Amino acid sequence: MMEHSDRPVIPPWLYKLFTGHQYPYIRRLAKFSKPRREGEDRAEPTRDEIDVKFWEVFPRCRVKALQEVKAGMIVSFVELGNFEPGAYQELVDTPEEFLFQTFGKKKIKINFYDDENFVCTINFKVGGWASHDDDEEG
Repeated sequence: MMEHSDRPVIPPWLYKLFTGHQYPYIRRLAKFSKPRREGEDRAEPTRDEIDVKFWEVFPRCRVKALQEVKAGMIVSFVELGNFEPGAYQELVDTPEEFLFQTFGKKKIKINFYDDENFVCTINFKVGGWASHDDDEEG
């Protein structure tokens, strides 16, 4: 990953989440920003091209925090909060600690969005969460 002194340090877990193969948003942007020659497929993006797209997208991403709630066999999600671009550095730096201090002991899903486009998601079992029986709501 490119390092620039004017950019925040990005933990490996977050960089991999955004640029890995599980969530292809950044890779697709990098791939489709390349010119296409008649009769040929676009080449897969290089690491540098992926880095460029990461640094275009990540600073403008917003975050939505959701709590997983299970009722019988049904799993649903309750919105806990939203964070605007640049307003969640503590989440990036120490996600489990931040989520515990902000929302308590829960199973939390964090979704990243580029405007209205879904980018990626990650789940956290916060504060020693072990089962839905641990939730305050039941």
